Amino acid sequence: MQTETARAWMRGIGLSAERTERIAVLLEENRKREARQKLRCLRCELMDELHDCQKRVDQLDWLIRETEKELDD
Repeated sequence: MQTETARAWMRGIGLSAERTERIAVLLEENRKREARQKLRCLRCELMDELHDCQKRVDQLDWLIRETEKELDD
C-alpha cells in the first residue's frame, strides 16, 4: 500500500493529523508490523466507542417504548 493512500484513508476516518503522520512514518520506514499494531489499537478504540453508542441507543429505545406504553393507556 502506498503511504499517500494510507494517509488519505486515515484522514477519511477522522484520525488526528498527529496519529496519521505517526502511522504513515512507520509505513514509510517499512515498519509494517508496528503500523499494523497501531491500526489494530485504533480499531479497538473505535469498537469501544461503537459499543458505548449502542448502549445509549438501547437505553433510548427503552425510553421510547416506555413512553409509548403510557400513550396507549
